Amino acid sequence: MKEKVVLADGPVNLVGMLGRIVKLPDGSARVETWAGTSRGWIPGGADVAEIMGAPPALPQRLMEYGVPEEDWPPDMLEDWRRKQQSKRKS
Repeated sequence: MKEKVVLADGPVNLVGMLGRIVKLPDGSARVETWAGTSRGWIPGGADVAEIMGAPPALPQRLMEYGVPEEDWPPDMLEDWRRKQQSKRKS
C-alpha cells in the first residue's frame, strides 16, 4: 500500500488522545487516533471537526505517547532536533 499523506499539521491534541487526518491512496481521507505503540494509528475515534479544531501536539506529548518520529510533522521534528543538539552543546 502506498504511504499515507498526513493532512493539516500532523498529530493534534484531543481530550486524552492524539488524532490526525490522513489522505489515502484512493484520494479519500480518514481520521486516525493514536492507540499506543503496540497498535499505532487506528481509524476513527474522533471526527474531522474535532481534529481541525484541536491544537497541534507538542514534541513532549508525542514522545510521551510513543509516536515515532516519522509521524511527526517534518518542521516540528527538525526544530526539536536542533533544540536537542543545542542543549547538548551547552
